Amino acid sequence: MLIRPMESKDIGIVRELIDYCKPLDLHTPFTYWVLSEYFNNTCLVLEDEGSVVGYAGGMKSTSMEGVFYLWQIGLLPNYRGKGFFSALLDRIIEEIRKLGCNYLEFSVLSDNNQSISAFTNYAKKKGLPIEKRGNLSYYDKLTDEECKEDIYRISL
Repeated sequence: MLIRPMESKDIGIVRELIDYCKPLDLHTPFTYWVLSEYFNNTCLVLEDEGSVVGYAGGMKSTSMEGVFYLWQIGLLPNYRGKGFFSALLDRIIEEIRKLGCNYLEFSVLSDNNQSISAFTNYAKKKGLPIEKRGNLSYYDKLTDEECKEDIYRISL
């Protein structure tokens, strides 16, 4: 297993991985290019035997002191429940501590119990406090969809 910074050559495979990991939202290649070029120390890929099997990416907040927002994290199904999620989060936390962040925040669809459980179990195992900090709800007129997500915070 190798966890490394995302590079522009990874854009295609990361997009395929994200598309496979519903309900994660797939974004444009340009979005992932920006992340690979400007945030590659906190946008990481996880490789197993030379294949990208996981991705985690986010950025330090410029409006909230000490907060890092984990924008997306995804693993191929065969790699779930085997410690790869923890390894990816450990590495992200290692990087964001270097940035002076004390909090890891993320949002999860309110009914995504698998993801909520994964983060909650991680925090418990590491002895880190986790709390639901709030929620967001918005209507996307372009897709005619209502989005409801809960925002969580892990204190580092």
